[in-house]
Amino acid sequence: MENNLFYICLFFQMDSESIGEEIDTLVLSLDTVPPEIFLHICSFLSSKFVINVLSSVCQKFKDVLESDVTWRLRIYERWPKKYPLVPVPPDFDWKEACIAREEQHRLWHKHSENMKKYHMKEAHFGSVNVVQIIEEGGICASGGRDGALKLWDLAALNEMLLETAENAQNFNPWLINERAGAHGNAWLWSIAYDKTNRVLYSGGFDCNLKTWELVEPSVQASSYSLASPVLCLSYCSNALSCGCYGRSVSLFDPRAGVQPMFQHILHKKPVICMVSDEKYIISGSEDCHVIIYDKIARNVLKTWKLDGFPMSMSYNDGQILVGDVEGSIHVIDPHEDYELLQSYKSGHQLKVTGIQHNLGSIITCSTDKTIRVLEPNAEPEPIAVLQGDAEVAKISFCNSILVSANADDSITVWKPREDLD
Repeated sequence: MENNLFYICLFFQMDSESIGEEIDTLVLSLDTVPPEIFLHICSFLSSKFVINVLSSVCQKFKDVLESDVTWRLRIYERWPKKYPLVPVPPDFDWKEACIAREEQHRLWHKHSENMKKYHMKEAHFGSVNVVQIIEEGGICASGGRDGALKLWDLAALNEMLLETAENAQNFNPWLINERAGAHGNAWLWSIAYDKTNRVLYSGGFDCNLKTWELVEPSVQASSYSLASPVLCLSYCSNALSCGCYGRSVSLFDPRAGVQPMFQHILHKKPVICMVSDEKYIISGSEDCHVIIYDKIARNVLKTWKLDGFPMSMSYNDGQILVGDVEGSIHVIDPHEDYELLQSYKSGHQLKVTGIQHNLGSIITCSTDKTIRVLEPNAEPEPIAVLQGDAEVAKISFCNSILVSANADDSITVWKPREDLD
């Protein structure tokens, strides 16, 4: 439909001379109709097409489509609930937001048609604890209870890998690298990635924090021993944050070697999840507290106590989302002194073990064996519910690719179909 309308638009740009001498009256031109009619025509096209293609046809189109109000209204007309969940800065890109909302809804609302699912059985010998998409969606790193660190070639996954009993385990061609016993016989529990230097960090129940260079992932670059198992990692702006079972939060500067710049016991129980930015570490613990720690001033900025302890966090697009053991999601605004804005039910019957969000969706996973793709607005409705065969430990999402780590030793990948427009 978009292709047909595009040619109609070009047709309207033509004058009578280009159509034929027999037509001596001026053909109605699309750039002369009132802006309201032009925008109504655009409403039948995807925002991605309108912004990236139609706005380049002529200066008149570009001027009409330039206003942020156009895209804010377009979002509101389709999804009238409050969006985004946090106040946005003046330079917020409403075009990008509109594209993201429409694209994510299009992909997931009919995911059986638009997304290809690849299920890799026995990806690890034991439950898969963590997955991390790296290299802009080209590679997935995974870790499991077998202590192995594996790299999978997501870019090579194609329609040839089918979900049939005969080839469900035939995933070896997509295994780039495997480091068996990366954490000995202990569980590999957490992964972080420095995309600038292409370095992977892994933490496990052997109490070690290890680094691996992507150019030679089988060779351990360095290691540091902590006092207790490493449960969560977060990398941001040349700083690696680490949360441990022994209640401590540590900060490393990899440029100075794998030695902690500081270690503090901030919580009363194990640190389960964390995210970070240039200035703060946000950690969640079994003590039901979320703590905002100032890395520069080295003191606690704020503490929040939740009804259920936090299990997962996502920091993206100017907001922090926290999933807890009771199936709730909590929204924190990092712009306004880290205020807790609201809390709502995710729809999961059990704990939210993983959460990822972007401008177009909120994706959560749970021990109830489901992954839920939610609208990124207040009181969100589900766009899709993906039913699995096992508990889902973690998810990772990048460039419309979703990967899940499953308790039945498997990894599941969802990618947009190759023939999708």
